Amino acid sequence: MVQRKAAPPDSFRFMVWVSAFSAIPLLLLSLWLEGVPVLDPAAEGWLSLLYVAFVSTLGGFGVWGWLLRRYDASTVAPYTLLVPVFGMSSAALVTGEPISWPKLVAAAPVISGVLYAGTKPRRALAPTTP
Repeated sequence: MVQRKAAPPDSFRFMVWVSAFSAIPLLLLSLWLEGVPVLDPAAEGWLSLLYVAFVSTLGGFGVWGWLLRRYDASTVAPYTLLVPVFGMSSAALVTGEPISWPKLVAAAPVISGVLYAGTKPRRALAPTTP
């Protein structure tokens, strides 16, 4: 809602500035609540951090902002329900994590609902007066 109200001309730049602005207060809050961290991650940890920071956050919100500029929010919003389905699918493709039957059964109504929400809306009937 805030991003739509702000109506930035470039969603990617908007997300970069929002992320940069929030980094310092969040860092201070983390240090205050959790103390100084001991960082000794493997290369996979640093690659995961880069992916989350740049690809999923900046890329995802950049695409989200672009979609909100082109389409009405009520048209775009149902597609956010697919985030867990894409997460489950990409985990299976990238890491080989198995997809169980309960996960497939849970994903089916989500996908069906998003497909239904994406259909062209029907016109409302005019109210009849007795």
